[in-house]
Amino acid sequence: MKLTKKINNNFALALDSAGEKIIVQGKGVGFRKMPYEIDDLSIIEKTFYDIDTRYIELLNQIPENIFRISVKVVERAQIKIQKQFNQNLVFTLADHIQFSIERFKKSMIFDFPLKYDFEQMYSKEIEVSKYALKLIESELHVSLPSEEIIGIAMGLVNAEFNPGKKDETDDNELLESVTKIIEMHMNIKINRKSINFSRYVTHLQYMFGRLKEKRLISSENVKLYENLIYESPKASESTNKIADFLKRKKGWELTIEEKMYLVLHINRLCSREDCNRKGITSNT
Repeated sequence: MKLTKKINNNFALALDSAGEKIIVQGKGVGFRKMPYEIDDLSIIEKTFYDIDTRYIELLNQIPENIFRISVKVVERAQIKIQKQFNQNLVFTLADHIQFSIERFKKSMIFDFPLKYDFEQMYSKEIEVSKYALKLIESELHVSLPSEEIIGIAMGLVNAEFNPGKKDETDDNELLESVTKIIEMHMNIKINRKSINFSRYVTHLQYMFGRLKEKRLISSENVKLYENLIYESPKASESTNKIADFLKRKKGWELTIEEKMYLVLHINRLCSREDCNRKGITSNT
């Protein structure tokens, strides 16, 4: 196996014996000068195939202990659920876990109506999600609330490979329309090839799934939403425009909690380096 490029000390890009590009994980694999050949494959802990290259950046943004938890959860899911998952699941799940911890530390706790129905339909995913919360508590000493079980389980369901499960063309059109609303209202240009755009897309796809199935998040966080409006007026105004668009286009009503969720992700996207303010003007 040939390692071709360092990602960080414990992750690197590589070529396997068939010449296929992969990501490898192993203690210290990134220390040596690249490229170099590995003869002792026992130092490789994990290999990842067919990963969207945009997700590679997450390995330098998410703590490695969270990433290792995500690997364990996905391995458990593959055994328990026995379905084919999107190859990027380890990365998107790690991002979800990190975001859940960030929200928990800010006392932003979301609940899901129709939780009982979801638990009955996806009992295996719920079981794996409960395992994830136990890992997070034992390894990170963070006791996430039980409400997060549904959030993680929904991430697993969304990553299950099932052709025709959803109208991806329609979702892509909605995503582009929503993104253009953000760009025009906030006078920015969003880099659609960035990792931060990819993670924003993932979370919006989760939101679209909830809206389609009428499993909207709820909370006791009205006061926190009021604080968000005060702290992030432009993101809040963009969210209201998106809510109006989704109501006209799809008949979907965004709850206060869904709006808060959206404000958080707009802030997360637009606080990164991937948004440029370069005199974009609205056509409306």
